[in-house]
Amino acid sequence: MQIWLNYLDQILIAAALGLSLNLLLGHAGQVSVAHAAFGAIGGYTMGYVVTTYNWNLMWTVLLGVGFSFLVGGLLALVAMRLSVEYLILLTLAFGNVLIGVISAIPALGGTYGIIQIDTEPHTLNIFGLSMDRPGDWVLPLFVMVIITYAICWRMGESAYGRVLKGIREDPVATRSLGKNTFKVQIMVFAITSALAGLAGAMNAAWLAVSTPNVFGFNFSLTVVAIVIFGGMANLKGTLIGAFILTALKPFLERTIKIDPAQAFLIQILVYGILLVILVMVRPAGLMPEGRTFISFVRRGKNAGRTEMSAKTAALVEPDFAARARAAEVDQRTRHAKWEQAEVVLEARGISKSFGGIVAAEDLDFVLKQGTITALVGPNGAGKTTVFNLLTGNIVPDRGTVHLRGKDITGRSLDAAARQGLVRSFQDVRLFQRLTCLDNVLFGVQEQAGEKLPTLFGRPGAVSKSNAAAHEKAMEWLTFVGMQDFANVPAGALSYGQTKLISLARVLSTEAEVLLLDEPASGIDTKWVDNMLDLVLAIAAKGRTVAIVEHNLRVVTELADHAYFMELGRITAEGTVDDLTSSPRLAAAYFGTV
Repeated sequence: MQIWLNYLDQILIAAALGLSLNLLLGHAGQVSVAHAAFGAIGGYTMGYVVTTYNWNLMWTVLLGVGFSFLVGGLLALVAMRLSVEYLILLTLAFGNVLIGVISAIPALGGTYGIIQIDTEPHTLNIFGLSMDRPGDWVLPLFVMVIITYAICWRMGESAYGRVLKGIREDPVATRSLGKNTFKVQIMVFAITSALAGLAGAMNAAWLAVSTPNVFGFNFSLTVVAIVIFGGMANLKGTLIGAFILTALKPFLERTIKIDPAQAFLIQILVYGILLVILVMVRPAGLMPEGRTFISFVRRGKNAGRTEMSAKTAALVEPDFAARARAAEVDQRTRHAKWEQAEVVLEARGISKSFGGIVAAEDLDFVLKQGTITALVGPNGAGKTTVFNLLTGNIVPDRGTVHLRGKDITGRSLDAAARQGLVRSFQDVRLFQRLTCLDNVLFGVQEQAGEKLPTLFGRPGAVSKSNAAAHEKAMEWLTFVGMQDFANVPAGALSYGQTKLISLARVLSTEAEVLLLDEPASGIDTKWVDNMLDLVLAIAAKGRTVAIVEHNLRVVTELADHAYFMELGRITAEGTVDDLTSSPRLAAAYFGTV
């Protein structure tokens, strides 16, 4: 019986490591092959302190967790600035170097490691209970898995987890909505490292040894395989994956009666075959993101519903909200209104060069409250670059940007959004795997669940904040006529529908200044009319709007004031009629469109 309990201990340890890695890899999209290395930090810390100072097991485990958190955070400061390819190489190198350094330290047992942790009678005990047999470890390891699962679930299935998924899907779009992605990435890497250290410390205590081969590269690959096999961003799938892949070897040895040496080789072979089959047949894993145990059992029925949703969503038109169009007024009257309006954003002398290419040169312009300003010009004039310079996505070489008198020049993209300056993107950049409601929820600011202390310390405040955020997001979905698509994945929408969700997402930030990059491009006339109504309604609410748009009809009907750009410079400004009546400007605009 004890041998089967020993195998159960192995499954529980593998599950704990897989859960923490799935939070990092599945939810946040941060690829790491150093998870076993952080387990080694926890295991060696526990082993060294116990054998050297005879500390109690629980205190040494906590020390290992803290040390793993610290090292993980320091590594993340470097790692999170790298692309995925270099992140893999860095974590791989870190794991190998760490094991190499540990093996060279005599105090840590050198090449052989710490091979007898329980040097004093009953040093390895929990609350006075000795841990002499595999069965004694089942309950403590089970508690460890529950704690790990609870932490990962709380972080992954919350407003904080939504930010993690945004980082995975599109970090730039996430930053544009006011989320400090770098801070979140550092924290999630450090926390998952700490959880790996917890599993590593418990693993070393269970084995009563902490050696390099226990936490080697093969162990890291096994943990990664568990996550991929079970399903990315699905913690329940990780539990299934840990059970199947960890139980495979004892199944071959004890049930089929295969020689242990051969069983190991067969296990590796079966691993490879299973992963190849899974990638071909079910690339999202046994339990894809969003699936539950019930849907896993009844997968045919639920899959059909999902497929139908994806097929029909793009064919169903939104319920265009009935709203009164602004009274038709001539451009001179609208321009007079613009001249009298209060300046909200002022850019002076903005310049940016990329090598010998001048993207922007001495740009001076203002955006005024409750008005719509257009930035027009031929392709390649630098209009979208201006939006990037204003929001900090690109830092200008010279010049200043002031928002309500406050200098925001060169602020990061997320900092600009939190100050009240938010932009949309020409290519929409929705989070394809998330629902329309989740996409719009990204824009809602100051959500309690996005702050870890509040997330874990004030559940009541988090629930209240979540309800308010959902209500606000639904209001903006209704405003653009997409309320019936709240639970439809953004990847299932038509292009025109994605434009509406993108607009709702920007509006949900409630930013004072909105920069809309070609909001009406690529959609048919009926959708354009609705978009015109929406933008006019936004300005009527007192919000300041700037648009980049090639559709002359859109610019004519919307703009209270327009700036004309050529080769990175503003060469004219005034009403749209003023600009289009100039033969030179008309030739420059229409000759290249």
